[in-house]
Amino acid sequence: MGKYNEKENDDYLLKYNLLGIDSREELERAEALAFSLRAMALEQNDFIFGSFTLKEFHDLHYYLFQDIYPFAGKFRDVQLMKGATRFCQVQFLNSYASDLFMELNEEPLWNSLNEAADRLAYFKTELNMLHPFREGNGRTIRIFLYAYAMDRGIEWAYETLEREKYIQAMIQSVTDLKLLKELFLETIQYIGEYNGH
Repeated sequence: MGKYNEKENDDYLLKYNLLGIDSREELERAEALAFSLRAMALEQNDFIFGSFTLKEFHDLHYYLFQDIYPFAGKFRDVQLMKGATRFCQVQFLNSYASDLFMELNEEPLWNSLNEAADRLAYFKTELNMLHPFREGNGRTIRIFLYAYAMDRGIEWAYETLEREKYIQAMIQSVTDLKLLKELFLETIQYIGEYNGH
């Protein structure tokens, strides 16, 4: 069973992309374009969230990255580290994901924005530590949690996040959710009634 760091993953993506691109810069541009087109179509209800299950999470990743990567929608089969952060070991991916999505679907109603921020920070961190795909984890998780919060009557204005502050909060969240929770509290608001999914 292999493991990879960011450099090895870059080489893998260049070797296994659907467009035959062999330059990292060109692949980044093509991936950004393909992703943005899918994300725009998603906003026009081309992808409908229903149950927030693990299958739907797989389906969302496939939907977003199907134009660029053959592994879209499939869990990685290698170990993964980024910097000093070691993500879920590949042999535990399925059981960790099953437990996490069961917890997500059994989540009780949030009684306040403070509680919503706390739980969103928790789920964001856990999904990030799962890091199940070779590429596109952050974007898939963000869109999934945005829809999950909306289903509960809460809008997450993630586009207003300061990039550096957000990255620091995510790094820190491995051991302490405080900063990430604060960022959620600054960027969420009620928009309507909880749908009860």
